[in-house]
Amino acid sequence: MPGQHGAGTLVDRLELMFDWYKGMVDQHTGRLLYRYDPQNDFATGDGEPIRDIAAVWDLEVVSAFLGRDDLLDLTRRSLAHFEQRVIGCGGYAIMAPQGESPSIAHSGFLALALAGSDLPDKAQRLAPLAEGILRQQRQDGSYKVFFDAAPDSGEELYPAEAMLALLEAHRLTGDARYLDSVERGFRHYKRGYYDRGRLDPGVIVYFANWQSQAGRTLLAATSRPEVQDLVRGFVFELQDRVIESGFYDRVARRPERQAVVAVACGLEGLADAYALAISSRDRRTGDYWRCIKIALGFLVRAQRTTDCTDRERGGFGGSLSSREQRIDVTGHVASGFIKSVENQITEPT
Repeated sequence: MPGQHGAGTLVDRLELMFDWYKGMVDQHTGRLLYRYDPQNDFATGDGEPIRDIAAVWDLEVVSAFLGRDDLLDLTRRSLAHFEQRVIGCGGYAIMAPQGESPSIAHSGFLALALAGSDLPDKAQRLAPLAEGILRQQRQDGSYKVFFDAAPDSGEELYPAEAMLALLEAHRLTGDARYLDSVERGFRHYKRGYYDRGRLDPGVIVYFANWQSQAGRTLLAATSRPEVQDLVRGFVFELQDRVIESGFYDRVARRPERQAVVAVACGLEGLADAYALAISSRDRRTGDYWRCIKIALGFLVRAQRTTDCTDRERGGFGGSLSSREQRIDVTGHVASGFIKSVENQITEPT
């Protein structure tokens, strides 16, 4: 039985995803594979470090939700592997993946994976990584993305991922500096970044997703009314913009043209905004619910359940027609499904 969450299509589909994760274990490394091509029955191991690390966190979230410990050894082994790439710098640390410039996203996702683990000393392990992120914050509240001299790209998504990690560090350690950093950071990415038109419209769905995830967590952590008002308003503004762009209408009208990862990321952030709308009895609740149902209907259809290989079953291709599966895509869907169930939405229609 899936934890205490009861029956429902989404919970059943999450159980299928968990079984898919079990089939994505690399027999040589004992860690998760990155990509699986069912048509050629070919799998690849280490992929993109940020996604590989984030997948450990995703698996922890799914395992906790379902009350499963089948893959506990995998998560421990993965954390031990990634922690080998952590470099101590005297009072702080950075996650320095092989072949990539170290960024706050690498450190942030490793901190999140540590926070979600069963390690008894996880707070002590993640604290140096959080300190490293703090050192990247500029006077205006923004975060320098890369620790080395690499061009400071990727600014749209990485800061919110890092802010989410800082909020987990605050939850585990009680260190007020982490919360203060996120409050200043969130203010900047609203007023000094988004309001000034610096966001690439092409990444609005992904930006809205991570800002909404960090924003909802920040709203629960802060006691400052002005910050709460700023966060709630920004999250609603972002999700309203995604809806007004016609994103969900296109998913409903032309599902064959949609990327699974985009719809999954849209669902993740919208589910957080829906929770905020319900708690404040906001007028947007009905519209958010409608769009969540569109996303869920598409994603349930996209999950491989029939006419597929055993290994493929439960996972997601890149689109309705593409069968190649990637670990991060399934992770985003799982997160969106979990958030929906927590919002009392257990059926896609």
